[in-house]
Formats: sequence, C-alpha cells, structure tokens
Amino acid sequence: MVFRVSLERVVKRIRELEDPLVVCHIDADGLSSGGIVKKTLDTLDMKPEVMPIRQLDQTTYDDIPWDRNLIFVDLGSGKPEWTRSHVVIDHHQPIQKPPYHFNAHDLGINGSREISASGLSYIISKELIGHSELAGPAVVGAMGDRVKVPLKGYSKVPLETKWVKTVKGLRYYGRETRPISLMLQYASDPFIPGISSERSQCYKFLQDLKIEHSKTYHSLSKDERTKLNDALIKFAAKRGVPVHKMMGEYYILPAMPKGSEMRDANEFSTLLNACGRHDRPEIGIGLVTGENVYEEAKKLLRIHRRLLSRGMDELRVKGTEERKTYHLFISDTIKPTLVGIVAGIALSSRVVDHRKPIIALSKDKEGWKVSGRGTLELLDKGINIGLAMREASKGIGEGGGHDVAAGAFVPDDHIKVFLNRLDLIFRRQTS
Repeated sequence: MVFRVSLERVVKRIRELEDPLVVCHIDADGLSSGGIVKKTLDTLDMKPEVMPIRQLDQTTYDDIPWDRNLIFVDLGSGKPEWTRSHVVIDHHQPIQKPPYHFNAHDLGINGSREISASGLSYIISKELIGHSELAGPAVVGAMGDRVKVPLKGYSKVPLETKWVKTVKGLRYYGRETRPISLMLQYASDPFIPGISSERSQCYKFLQDLKIEHSKTYHSLSKDERTKLNDALIKFAAKRGVPVHKMMGEYYILPAMPKGSEMRDANEFSTLLNACGRHDRPEIGIGLVTGENVYEEAKKLLRIHRRLLSRGMDELRVKGTEERKTYHLFISDTIKPTLVGIVAGIALSSRVVDHRKPIIALSKDKEGWKVSGRGTLELLDKGINIGLAMREASKGIGEGGGHDVAAGAFVPDDHIKVFLNRLDLIFRRQTS
C-alpha cells in the first residue's frame, strides 16, 4: 500500500513538470537511471535535459539550477533540505521522507542489496509508458551496484520483458567478451586457488578439458559449457571454495550485439562506469538511450582498464596501513573517481584480508575522496559502511552510501579526525 501510494504521488508529480532537468550520479547505476528517466520523458515529449554529477554536496551545489523542475536519480536522499520540493528516485539510506522522494528504504526495501536506483526508475517508467527496452538498463544498473542475485521482489519487474533474458551458469565477469582463459585468470569472487591469477594453470586446465582457450564462455557449445562448469566446480570444491557462489543466475540483453559488452548486463555496467569515471557521462547516457556511441565508449573502457591495472599495481607495491578495524590505503596516483573500484577489487580478490573493510583515500582539489568497501560477511557482523561514513563525516565533511559500499569527502585538516572516528564507529558496530 505504501509503495503504491508513493509511486502514484511521484508519477503524478513527474507528469506535471515543465522543462524537467534530470540530475544523476556518474556510476553505472546513476547513468542507467538517468538514461531511463530521460528516454521515458522523451517518449512523453517532455524533452528533458540530463546533468550527471559526481556527488551532491557543497562542491556541486552552485552548479545546480535549483529554480528548475529537478528529478534526482541515484542521489538526493542524503540532502533532503535541498531536494525536499523536487522529485528524488534513490536507493541510498535516507534521512527524511519528503513528499516526492521514491526511496527504496522508505518503501520497506533494502536499497543496498535488493534494488537499485535503475530498478526504481524502471518501475516509474513502466507506470508512465509501459514495459519497454529500458528494462535492459534497469538490470545493468542493478549489476553495477551489486544488487543481490537472483533478483527478487520489485527488482524482477524488468525480467518480465523480452529485453532481458535470465541465464544460469558461471557468474564470473567476462562471459561475453573475454577469452575463457582470461575469464578464469581474473576469477575473484569467489577466488579459486590454483586458477585465479594463475595464467599458465588456466591454459593447462582448459587444455586438459580439450576446450579452446580463445573462445568466450557464451560461444561454447552447450556440452562444452557443461563440461567446463562441472570440472571447475570439482576443482574448486577440493580447495575449499564455496562453490555455490560460483554458479547462478545472470542476465543478458538479447537485443544487443553478440560479442559486445552491451549484451551481458555485468559487462555493460563496466562500460557505463568507464564513461562516467572518465569524465564522459554523456556517452553513458547515450548508450542507455540508444545513441550510436559504442565505439567512443570502448575507447573509454580501454583507458578505464589500464588505469585500474595501474591502481592495483600501486596498491600491491605500497600496501595498506593496518588500523584496528580496517585496512587504510592512501593512493598517490589513482583518480578520485576510481579509488573505490580499486578498493573493491582488492577486497574481492583477497589482495587484502577480506575479514576487515578497506578504506581508500585519493587526493581531490579541496580535500580527500574517501571510498569504503566491505563484504556481506562483514555486514553480518554488524559493519555498515554507509552509516559509518555518514557519522564519521558529521560536522567535518560529507558522507554516506550503502551498507557494503560508501564514500565521503573530507577536507585536508579533518582527515585524521575522520579516520579515527571510523575506527571507533566500526568497533561499536561490531561490539
């Protein structure tokens, strides 16, 4: 009942808007959401503009035309004093319940794990124009924000369409575009000892199975795929790997070109991240809305991968400072928009001990960009990074986000206080 009332109120408000401006985040979920709302309003001949931003705080406040009819997607819930009279479609942990905020948590949904902003945006889109090809980007955003798979509840709405196909198989990244040898080499969640990070062993493993290493997972025949799945699970089980996490449901977009990153929802999310994190969010919006910008996005993806690889090299060489409750990584070179991704890779690939969260810092123009990453196991122990970031930054910066992934911005002269606060907060959360 609450869900329906809130949905109808927000949809009614959107229909009333004149000259709307969509303000969205620059990550995969934000760009998916922004593209979904833009395309929906284009279909209604409302001709919206889109403004992607890195964060909603004092550093971006003056850039936003507050006298316009604004629709915030994938941000806005943390600043109700600014966004109260505007439409907000968000899944981050909210502070208040303004009238035109369509927030997962207010609707009784865990926005950190059960639905993304793109999923909420698609529900609104469906209400306005019915089911459409925007179901694909809705799932892409969910994968970008690591919504729990298999999708359940309201997150399953896009799966009702012909534009998303549910598949069962290996859940490792790169099924559509990476050679299988490379897919296995970079398999990290869960990590497979003797395969993950072992290039020569990957080749040998595939050679023993008589499977061509240059094929992609999706290009294998049904028999080959079954043989690979069975052999890999058997190999991993002998090494204590939680094999139930290796196989499962994932999603492809059958209308997208075979062999492209846009066909697999996980790979599409990385393509969007590359656009947003490298200062070309408009390319990501174009991908979502159907513009011919794929080749430009591919160039950004190559840059993205190269810089992430350099970031991981820096982390391995430099190491982390071990605080009582978390790993601290201070980067000298990683872009502020990438430091959180590097931290997440380090945690999932066990470059750092996964029994503690990782806090990564990168210098920004006016202070420090802080990114925190955790795991579901840490969440079970009480760690909530989003709440910790918000509390630690109170009075000295801006912070918040999800329970397993969150961020903050902290001025130079307050960073030590912030980091000490985090230690105390994490200790309290787990006591």
